[in-house]
Amino acid sequence: MTPIRATALLAVLALPACSLPRVEWSPQRYERQVQATPTRAPDAASRLRVAAAAEASGQSDIALSMYGAAAAAAPDDAAAQLRFAAALARHGNTTQAEEVLTAAIGRRPGDPALLVQLGRLRLRQGSAEEALRLFDQVLAADGNHANALDGRGVALDLTGRHNEAQASYRRALGASPGFVAASNNLAISLLLAGRAAEAVAVLEPIANRAGSTARVDNNLAVARAAAGDRDNARAMLSQREGAADLDGILAALRPSG
Repeated sequence: MTPIRATALLAVLALPACSLPRVEWSPQRYERQVQATPTRAPDAASRLRVAAAAEASGQSDIALSMYGAAAAAAPDDAAAQLRFAAALARHGNTTQAEEVLTAAIGRRPGDPALLVQLGRLRLRQGSAEEALRLFDQVLAADGNHANALDGRGVALDLTGRHNEAQASYRRALGASPGFVAASNNLAISLLLAGRAAEAVAVLEPIANRAGSTARVDNNLAVARAAAGDRDNARAMLSQREGAADLDGILAALRPSG
């Protein structure tokens, strides 16, 4: 499995942040908000609540404006900067998200949450080696940081280093046993390494939990099909709208050459 094919499969199977239609955002607007927002008694929390409600109701421009206002009101609040950057990334504004995170890291060097978020943004941009450097920076200070270990695993998978990736996911699960994304990503890594039966064993327990996501269920179907149980896999997928392209994924999983 080449890194390029791994990249395509991870984009289909992994558990990324959701993407929404692109909404144009001006970084100059954010700078004006930073300069104009009073420094006394900023109410970033209420702005974040309004932003989340606006985004949930499809009012993306209002949501980004409120996320930006919250971040401008509390430039040293890592949580506000993270929420703003994540919203920008969800709406396709990755360059602006990077600018927000980079500025926040400049104010709070070494902040693990900011570094992990920037690392995940680098993964979305296809810069796996740069992402790996950021995750390793977090892990140098805290070797059990579950989100950094999970992100590190994805970066390693993207560079074709599946055995190292699986070790990183297992460390993440050791630090946070209920970490669904790490379990899902471990299963994908096993699939990429041609170990479908092991992937099934990882996915079945989380797919059977209440509230399991369609993505996990789709991945379990893919793993079962790759392990030889195509009929059961197709029956699973037929029950879900927007199910995975089983044949296409299985073709991509076959060793090249």
